[in-house]
Amino acid sequence: MRSTFLGLEMSKRTIQLSQKALDITGSNLSNSKVEGYTRQQVDIGSSYLNHTNYWQTTTSKMSLAGQGAIGIGVDQVRDPYIDKRYRESTPFVAEYSTKSDILKEVETVLDNITTEGLSNSLDTFKDALSKYASQPDNEELASIVRNQAFNMTNLLHTYRADLEDLKLTNLEALETSIEDTNNIIERIVNYNKSIVKEYASMALEKYAKGDSVTGSYGPNEMLDERNLLLDELSYKGSISVYNNADGSVKVLMDGVEIINGEKYEKLYMKSSTKIEGEFESELQRDYAAYDAAVLRWTSGDEAKFSTGELKAYTDILNGNGVYATGYQNDSYGIPYYESTMDSFAHTFGNFLNYFNGAVDENGQLIDKDRLLFCTNDYRNGDVSYEDMDMTMDNIRIADTWMEDATMIGEVQNEKTGAWELSLDGNHINRLIENINKKQLDFGGRGDYEGTAYDYLLFISNRIGQNIDYYESRHEAAFATSNALLDSRDAVSGVSETEEGINMLTYQNWYNASSRLMTALDDALDRLINNTGRVGL
Repeated sequence: MRSTFLGLEMSKRTIQLSQKALDITGSNLSNSKVEGYTRQQVDIGSSYLNHTNYWQTTTSKMSLAGQGAIGIGVDQVRDPYIDKRYRESTPFVAEYSTKSDILKEVETVLDNITTEGLSNSLDTFKDALSKYASQPDNEELASIVRNQAFNMTNLLHTYRADLEDLKLTNLEALETSIEDTNNIIERIVNYNKSIVKEYASMALEKYAKGDSVTGSYGPNEMLDERNLLLDELSYKGSISVYNNADGSVKVLMDGVEIINGEKYEKLYMKSSTKIEGEFESELQRDYAAYDAAVLRWTSGDEAKFSTGELKAYTDILNGNGVYATGYQNDSYGIPYYESTMDSFAHTFGNFLNYFNGAVDENGQLIDKDRLLFCTNDYRNGDVSYEDMDMTMDNIRIADTWMEDATMIGEVQNEKTGAWELSLDGNHINRLIENINKKQLDFGGRGDYEGTAYDYLLFISNRIGQNIDYYESRHEAAFATSNALLDSRDAVSGVSETEEGINMLTYQNWYNASSRLMTALDDALDRLINNTGRVGL
C-alpha cells in the first residue's frame, strides 16, 4: 500500500504550481506595455522517484510512483540570435537617420544653391553686368554691378556663419551622445554587479563549481533592464555582446572591449592646451585644436566607429572629402561643404581679378590697383596677395573697386598700357561669356573642373545624392530592424490573446487538481472512517 498522504501531497503541489502559473500569467499581462519586458513562463517537470535503493522491494517502489509535477523555475522566453541580429541592425538605422537629417540642414543653409542661393545671386550679378554693358560710362549701373558683387560676398559670409553654427550644434549633440554612451555603460556595469550577486544565490551549485550560469534561472527583471540598455548602446555603435560565466556580460564596440563584468571604459573627446585663442567652451577649443572631433577611450585606444550615431556625428564633423587633413576623414560632412564654398570664393574671386588685369593665370599679383576682390588681411597689409587665401569668410570688395565702380569696364591700351573705359561694352560682354563658359579648377585637388554654374550644380547634386543615399539606406535598415523587432516581439513579447488562453488553461488545471484533492480526501475518509465497519 502506498503512503497514505502521497496523493494529497501531489495534489497540493499541483495546485501550488497552477497558482504560480496563474501568477506569472497575470504578471505578463500587467507588464505587457512595459518597454523591454520579456514574457516569462513557469518551467514544469515531472517528479521522479529514485529506484536505486537496495532496501526497497519492487512492490514498495511501485507504490511510490506517480508523484505528479514539480516547478523547476521561472524562465524568460527569449532568442539570443534575434537579439544579436537586432543589435547589428540598429546602429545603421541611427547612422543613416542622423546623417540625412543633418545634411538636410546643410542644404537649407546653402539655400538650395542652384535655385535660390548662390546661383541666383550669380544670375543677378550677370544681369547687372548685362545692363552695364549697354552703358559702360554710367556710374550708377556700374555701382549696381559692384553692389551685386558685394551682396554675393555677404551671402558667402552668411553661409560661413550658418555652417559654423550648424557645426557647433552638432558638436554639442556629439558631446551629449558621448555622455549618454558613458551613462549607459556605467548602468550596464551596475546591473552586471547586481546580477552576479543574484546568480551567486540562485545558481549556487554552478557558481560554486565555476561553471557558467548562463541559461540558469536568474533575476529576470534585472536581465530585462540590462538587455534594454544593451539595445540603447547598439544605437551608439556596433557592439558584440558575450556572456561571462558569472552572469555578467562582456561588450566590444568595434573591436574595443568597453565592458567586462565590473570593468569598463569611458569615451571622451581628445583635448589640447596647445591652441591659443578665446573659445566659448572647451568643446570648441578641443575641436579647433585638431579641426576634428577626436574620440578616445580611457584605455587610450582611439575610438573608431564603423556605424552608429557616434560615427554619424564624427563623419559630419570631420568629413572634408578631398580636402581632408590630419584627423579629418573623406566623408562629405560640414567641413567639406565649407571647403567647397571657400573654393568657390577663392577661385571665382581670382578669376575676376585675373580678368580685370590684377593677377596672372597663376594667381601672381601684377597690379594691385586692378583688384576687384581681396581679404581684410591683405587690405591691412598683414599678408601678400600670393599668401592670402580668399574664403567665404574673409572675401571682400577691394578698396580700388570701392573707389571706382567703373574700373570693371576698363581695358588696357596696348600702346600706352593705360587702363581706359571700353565704351562699346565688348569687354563686359566677354566677362559675361567667361562666367558662362570658362572652365575653372575648383579646389585645386581634382574635386571639380568646370564653369561656376556647373560647380554650384555639382555641389547641390552631391548634397542631394548624399541625402537620397542615406534616406534610402535608412529606409532599408529601418525595415530590417523593424522586422527583427517584430520577430523578437513574437517570441518575447506578451500576447494578450495567448495569455488569456493560458489563464483559462491554468484555471482548468487548478480546478481539476482541486477536484482530485476532493476525491482523494473522500477516499481517505472512506479508508479511515468506514473500513472495518461493515454492517455497523
